[in-house]
Amino acid sequence: MTPKTATSVGFLAVILWSFLALFTVGTAPMPPLLLNAVCFAIGGTLGLIWTARTGGFGPLRQVPLGVFAFGTIGLFGYHALYFSALRLAPAAETGLIAYLWPLLIVLFSGLLPGEVLKRAHVIGALIAFAGAALIIQGGGGGFDAAALPGYGLAFGCALSGPAIR
Repeated sequence: MTPKTATSVGFLAVILWSFLALFTVGTAPMPPLLLNAVCFAIGGTLGLIWTARTGGFGPLRQVPLGVFAFGTIGLFGYHALYFSALRLAPAAETGLIAYLWPLLIVLFSGLLPGEVLKRAHVIGALIAFAGAALIIQGGGGGFDAAALPGYGLAFGCALSGPAIR
């Protein structure tokens, strides 16, 4: 694959990812687990076709089965939580909470051997969490308690994100 092709594929992936919440909300009558299964079936089939056409099955045989199982279960679980959260809470707030996983990666990295969480990391995390809290509260307009289950599921996405990334 040429660098230009790789960049184009990456750009397309970012575009598709940016529409995930919009497309998910647009599938509202479909139950979240069914939506998850359909998406994984389509993506998995396309992935297998691509791998077969490019002759990529050889290197995949060297990867332990547990790695495939962990990745599949992790991604399936993350998206099941995400799709369910979008059914129970407003999309903007849900997306904001679910995409706190990069921040959590920074915080959890301090738990790794030989790593130290610095004061700047903690201050940055507190500012980020405060900003997220302000947005979820509607800029001070009030907190929607009915959306709390959706927010909880979205936070589950944020917690599972570092594990699968």
